[in-house]
Amino acid sequence: MASGSRRGTSSSIVLLALFLLTGACGSPRPAPPVTPLTPSPVAPGAVSSSPSPAQGPVLVGPGPADLHDVDWANTPVPGAFCDVPGLVRTGAGGEAVATSRTWGTVRIQQGNEVAYGDTDGDRRDEAAVYVGCSDGAKMNAQLVAAYVVFTRKGESLAALGAITPRQKSDVFTTALAGLEFAPGRITAHEKWYRQTDAHCCPSGNADTVWTREGDGLTPGAPRVL
Repeated sequence: MASGSRRGTSSSIVLLALFLLTGACGSPRPAPPVTPLTPSPVAPGAVSSSPSPAQGPVLVGPGPADLHDVDWANTPVPGAFCDVPGLVRTGAGGEAVATSRTWGTVRIQQGNEVAYGDTDGDRRDEAAVYVGCSDGAKMNAQLVAAYVVFTRKGESLAALGAITPRQKSDVFTTALAGLEFAPGRITAHEKWYRQTDAHCCPSGNADTVWTREGDGLTPGAPRVL
């Protein structure tokens, strides 16, 4: 089973991630779009650790037979990776303001890069869209980096869940530097900060294997390289 192609390269995804840093399985269930939100202040001293995103299919709209044909800029993503309820649509501008139950007012950014690969052996690629969540303040500090993984369920496009960094850092938010697809799994390449690293340049590397079982994604322990 061959791994899928990518639109873009891992290096461009790393640059996007670092730019953002500096500035239950079950049947498919439809989720309503996020309604207009009233901004609320970020709680002082909020801990910069990602919530556990729900894993399982969430229908987001019609799905073409080939996910390479999806208009990702206009495709909503579940906000669970940043503890935002419902779906968030960033649109052509690539970002939207939402309210996180953990951090208050946040900014959701969607990258242009999409990774593709077949994990279930049906000879059709799944897709993983890079997204970020920042605190929405002037410093725009990133809180969470993630890939939202999509597949086709019947005639619909469904989000299986979010891949987030598992190797934590006490300095800054760990970045995601790309994915590799293989039968039954997706390997996430992570860049994490050591105590002496500058904000621009995380020197730590780790891989986390996410296992796909049915419509669920389950992370293993990160392996520091």
